[in-house]
Amino acid sequence: MSMSTSILRPVVMPPELIGHPAPCDLFNASGVLLLRAGALIVHGRRDPSQPLRFLCPAAFAARISHAHPARELSRIAATLADISERIARKAHVSASELRELARDLLEVWLLDADACLGFARLGRFARSSVRHAIHVALLALESGSASGLPSQNLTTLAGAALSMNLPRFALHDEMFDLSGAPDDAQRRGIGEHPIESARLLRRLGKDYEDWVPAVICHHENVDGSGYPGGLRGASIPLTARILRVADTLAARLSGRKARAPVYWNLNHAGDASLLTRHVFGADLARMDKSLVNQLMRALGPFPPGSLVRLSNRELAVVTRRRFGSASQPRQVVAIADTFGRPLDAPMFRATGPGLLAIRAYAQDESGRHHAHNWGRAWGYEL
Repeated sequence: MSMSTSILRPVVMPPELIGHPAPCDLFNASGVLLLRAGALIVHGRRDPSQPLRFLCPAAFAARISHAHPARELSRIAATLADISERIARKAHVSASELRELARDLLEVWLLDADACLGFARLGRFARSSVRHAIHVALLALESGSASGLPSQNLTTLAGAALSMNLPRFALHDEMFDLSGAPDDAQRRGIGEHPIESARLLRRLGKDYEDWVPAVICHHENVDGSGYPGGLRGASIPLTARILRVADTLAARLSGRKARAPVYWNLNHAGDASLLTRHVFGADLARMDKSLVNQLMRALGPFPPGSLVRLSNRELAVVTRRRFGSASQPRQVVAIADTFGRPLDAPMFRATGPGLLAIRAYAQDESGRHHAHNWGRAWGYEL
């Protein structure tokens, strides 16, 4: 039952290593030791075609896998930005581009969901509209997975999130930087963008028909107050209700010029209901509460990417969730010393009874560390 004292990251074990000694200590998703270095790796599953996934110390992970979520999300963001610019110029967008991008996002999320969520929250890898689309997609994948949706539906969720604002990315960026109320043209664009996005998908071809219901209804509210159709309750497609929750949460976490971001509250960490009301505020009444609660359970009281102040006064980032436990995250990595000076390298910190304690959330300090190499905190080198 021994736990790692170093930064862990996930790897998919290559088939050629099955039946050979483990190159390093291997851990399960909870950070519990499964195999010591040198022990024989045996495929114990009934279906040998299913990949074996482990956590292992980051120093060894690069020898096993060259995957890099932060780099991959940056590539996806650059491609999505390029597609949006071509749409604005009325230039060619191939029928397969968006679907391939959605599959790529699902694949990198499956590899390391915690790193993806953390990087989407902390990284400054694209303009606000693009970062928001990717963050919404990742949160929607968390919710869809918790709902038991199959892989095809998860691809639909990811794609709908990436494309729901696509023709109006420029407007999203304007709204992000707006300090006052929107003007008439901006309000008109806000109201029209779900229909415009659905129209774009239909122009791209039949392959996107399964994305359209989620896209056109992603601003519908369960109380009938949404748009463009004023739909209520279960008449709103499940995928659209999931997007509504994910879109709202991503927007509240990032904030904008006219609205401060909302942060998790340590006083509510042990009370899921209070924490949910704190995070979603008045928006909670307009959304599917079962999906809200489901997403909040999946993220937990210490979501990946949460900046926290430790009892030794170091600044740290939560990099791994502890599923099924509200007491402590599974992995916390210090990034700055007690004086706020960046550490030469991120350092694993054990938290819990008799160890270091989390004293406060410190998300408001993210601006001071916007240039931080966040991939290193999850065990990846940029």
